Amino acid sequence: MPGPGALRPVDLPVELAPCAQQLEMRPATDDLPLAGGDQAELVAWVRFADERALDAAAVVTLTDVLPPALYARWHTPRPVPTAELTVHFTDALDHGAFEGWALVRIRTQQAGAGWAVDDSAVWAVDGRLLALARQARVIRATSPLDSG
Repeated sequence: MPGPGALRPVDLPVELAPCAQQLEMRPATDDLPLAGGDQAELVAWVRFADERALDAAAVVTLTDVLPPALYARWHTPRPVPTAELTVHFTDALDHGAFEGWALVRIRTQQAGAGWAVDDSAVWAVDGRLLALARQARVIRATSPLDSG
């Protein structure tokens, strides 16, 4: 996987992701939000604009920083709020925080009946796994005529 220095930044629309102003994101694969791809997976290098250390609180934020993985399959955004988020840390943070970039992957493991289950992972730039997360999401319709 190419490192962040070899990739171009992407600017997410502020109206879709207000928190994106506080981050720098560089997609690490060809799968992009709202590109109508074949798989529900997004992978990107991410760092905080204020260059904060990647401590436990920052890593929790990164587990939910990418758009829902279903956005990689869709062409039109729709609300997909988190109903539940569980984060599991590895021992990598036991000796302190990390600096700089993190590689973040989110993928939808299952979707149907108005629900989706996303799994995400966060790695330090040196390849150490920092955390795994799972979240249940509600898939909302884009309009009253769209059943989801």
